[in-house]
Amino acid sequence: MDDSTIDEAYLSDLPLWSDTETRTVLEQVCEKYNVPIDVLTELVILQRERQHQERAHGIRARFEEILGRIE
Repeated sequence: MDDSTIDEAYLSDLPLWSDTETRTVLEQVCEKYNVPIDVLTELVILQRERQHQERAHGIRARFEEILGRIE
């Protein structure tokens, strides 16, 4: 996922993305545990897109696809 495909509406209200200092800490933690920030970002977006659904059909496969990008 590149930055052009990120829907900022799903992230702009979250301090992890809107606050510079908090974002820096997030990036440091991701680096420490070898988790690409874009993977975490995409997981949060997916969860927020689907949070209104009682049953999020196909979400598990999408999680596996996203997490599969972690080396």
